[in-house]
Amino acid sequence: MTIKYAKIINEETKVCQVGLGTDIEFYQSLGMTEMDVEQGYDGNWYVAGYVPAEPEKSYIEKRLAEYPALGEQLDMIYWDKVNGTNLWQSKISEIKAKYPKG
Repeated sequence: MTIKYAKIINEETKVCQVGLGTDIEFYQSLGMTEMDVEQGYDGNWYVAGYVPAEPEKSYIEKRLAEYPALGEQLDMIYWDKVNGTNLWQSKISEIKAKYPKG
């Protein structure tokens, strides 16, 4: 939690406009007051305690975050062909097993 000059811009969600500089008089002229605020996963500022929870990622998003970069995958496939191994298939299968289809 952080004390900043802020002004609530949505009473329902408690989203705030926050002053990030040091010009207190300017922020007060905008109707901002000192508030305990937190920044949410979405980049918005909220009154402390009102930050929404980050939504659960889908299995696709989780897989994409763990898959090696495409160039690295192509390199793995190439070397699997050269060496008679299946490292690429093993890596992809491991990720798919870790995050099965919902």
